[in-house]
Amino acid sequence: MLAEYEYKQRFEQVFQLFSSGLIFISDEGEVLDANPYIEKVLEIEREELLKMNSNTLLNMFSLTGASRKTFLQNLASKGQAEFFSEFQTYMGDNRYLHLIVSKQSESNLFLMEIHDESEKMFMRKRLNHNESLSTLGQLAASIAHEIRNPMTSLKGFTQLLLKTANEDGKRYLDVIDHEIQRMEEILTEFLQVSKPSNKEYTYFEIDQLITEVASFMTPQSLMKAIEINITNELYTNIRVLGNRNLLKQVFINVIKNAIESMVKSGKIDIRLSLSCDGFVSIKVKDEGNGIGEEELANIFKPFFTTKSTGTGLGLSHAYEVMEAHGGKIEVESMVGNGTIFNFLLPLQVAS
Repeated sequence: MLAEYEYKQRFEQVFQLFSSGLIFISDEGEVLDANPYIEKVLEIEREELLKMNSNTLLNMFSLTGASRKTFLQNLASKGQAEFFSEFQTYMGDNRYLHLIVSKQSESNLFLMEIHDESEKMFMRKRLNHNESLSTLGQLAASIAHEIRNPMTSLKGFTQLLLKTANEDGKRYLDVIDHEIQRMEEILTEFLQVSKPSNKEYTYFEIDQLITEVASFMTPQSLMKAIEINITNELYTNIRVLGNRNLLKQVFINVIKNAIESMVKSGKIDIRLSLSCDGFVSIKVKDEGNGIGEEELANIFKPFFTTKSTGTGLGLSHAYEVMEAHGGKIEVESMVGNGTIFNFLLPLQVAS
């Protein structure tokens, strides 16, 4: 038990600030501790949870029968297993939970993570009911809530690290803090998607925007040994009319997807050119896994995603933004051979 205590103490600050529910369970199945956020998610007092054991927890989350057997087998063989639960609190509120249980390698503890995906599920149901992208604007506040929770954790961890960081560490943490602020600005822009009257459209050079985006994504690409190359075939004074921040987020998202599609190393080629029908073309080509035909037909639908942690909102939002700018997106892909996204925006020539 001493090793388990020391393990928990080492991660105590993370445990307290984490923006999802966390429960420590001993190898005998006894609930040892739970973080403060768990009370918000489950609407159960921490003292009540500490009286439970692992079997009680699984029953509470309605994991029974064959699903329970499969879960326990995966946990025993792989050291980690997950399941989803539709949970009703004592107050009658419905929660859609994603639960992940993992054996901690440095102790005899099991850690149960409880992620509240209620907002995402409610949004999906409403979108399916209305069958329209227009409802995204009405649900923007819920999306903001889901994003701002982990951002709050990031801010808290940054402040903790500043207390013990050396000079180099403090410089890096300043960069992290700056990027968190940028994330908040992007989120604010996204919340305004449903308010066209508030969108400011200006003329700007598209090649400068793409260069900014590539520079912003370079640290992330270098971590996976991925090169980002830009080929600019545009002549001078090529501009587009649009909301610069919204378009910037579109290109950040597509390059981020390209990086994540490659397991390790590779190239992302970005080519700017003029199409024959009066559009500026921005092609983003990756060397990733590619997209199958069935998935390709659905990638612009809201909440469709092939990622285990994705929201499926990035490309649907990109499609909406491009349409609002009088543009369009074309996609070519083959499994195993990468993907090409071609963003087409109306040409504007400076006078």
